[in-house]
Amino acid sequence: MKTVDWSDKVAADFRSRIIVEPDSPILAFKASRDRYTRGTQPSYAGLPYLGSQASEDALTWNVFRSLQKAHRLDIICDVLDIGVPRGMLLWALAPEIDDVNAELQHLVGALIRRFDGILPGQVTEPDTIILGSAGVGVIECKLSERDKPPSHLWEGSQDSVRKRLPIYRQAEPKLLQKDVSDAGIAKIYQLVRMAFYALQLGSRLSCTPVVLSLANDKNWRREIRRLGKSPAQLWDFFQDTIETPNLRKKNISWQDIRSLITNRSLDELSHYLSTHPCL
Repeated sequence: MKTVDWSDKVAADFRSRIIVEPDSPILAFKASRDRYTRGTQPSYAGLPYLGSQASEDALTWNVFRSLQKAHRLDIICDVLDIGVPRGMLLWALAPEIDDVNAELQHLVGALIRRFDGILPGQVTEPDTIILGSAGVGVIECKLSERDKPPSHLWEGSQDSVRKRLPIYRQAEPKLLQKDVSDAGIAKIYQLVRMAFYALQLGSRLSCTPVVLSLANDKNWRREIRRLGKSPAQLWDFFQDTIETPNLRKKNISWQDIRSLITNRSLDELSHYLSTHPCL
C-alpha cells in the first residue's frame, strides 16, 4: 500500500502526493500550468500546486481515478442518481480512452471553446464530469485546510461575470433569477458556470443534468470574512439563485466519500483519505 509523506507543506516532487498513476501526462500538464510563482509564494516558486498538502487537484485525482481504476464509479453515480457509469473526465480530459470517453472529451472541449473560448485569457475546466446511463454529473471540488475558513471558494471577478453571464443567459435563458446582481453572482461564479455546463451537456446528451459540490466538511460552516458567508450559506444562495427546474443540485463532502467507500475493497484510497491533513 502506498502511503503519503505529509511532512512538507509543499512537496518538491508532486508525484509523492499521488497514490495512483503519478506519471500520467494529465498530471504532468497540470503541474507545468498550475504552479507557485515569485509573485504568489516566493518560497515555493516553480513548484506545482499538486504538491501542496491543500491541493484539491491532487485529492480529486486520487479519489476519482482510484474509483475508476477499481471499477467503482458506481459509488459516485449512485450519489448523483445518474445510473450506470459510462465515462469520466478530469479537467475535461479522459484518463481512459474508449469511444464514449473520446466523444465526451470532444464534446466538453467544444462547449468550453464555444462559450468561454471566444473571450481572451485562460479558461478553467470542470474538475470532474461523470457520464452515467441516465444522467451527467458536473462536480466542483474544493478543499482548503481543516478548521479554517477557505482562502478561496467559488468566487469570480465581477468583470468575468459581466463578460460571460450574457453569453450563458443567451444559451440558457432560465439559468438565473433576473434580479440577482453581478456582485451576488460573483460570490458563486464557479458554481454558476458548472450549472451552465451541466445543462448544456444534459441537453446534448439527452439525459438528466446534475451539479455536485464536493467540499471539506471541516470548514463547511466557517465564515469567509471577505464574503460575509460560510460555504454552507453560499451553497444555499446558489440553490435559490439557479431556477432551472430540470437541473439537480447536490452537495457532499470528502468525508462522505470516505464513509461511502468503507468495506468496498478500496483500502489504499480509504487510508489516504483518513490520513489527509486537511480532512
